Amino acid sequence: MGSEDFAYMLEHRPGAYVRLGNGLGEDGGCMVHNPLYDFNDKALPVGAAFWAHLAQSYLV
Repeated sequence: MGSEDFAYMLEHRPGAYVRLGNGLGEDGGCMVHNPLYDFNDKALPVGAAFWAHLAQSYLV
């Protein structure tokens, strides 16, 4: 993605980029970096569960 600078961080530390969609929302949605963007709080449990499962599977 041309607008992200995550690649510069990966030059110094290993990592991964995860895209977690949060749906269109009530107003039809829009892209991030937009003044009309409204984060869907219902996506938080899904994202938290993903990271918890990833950490558990790594540590086992």
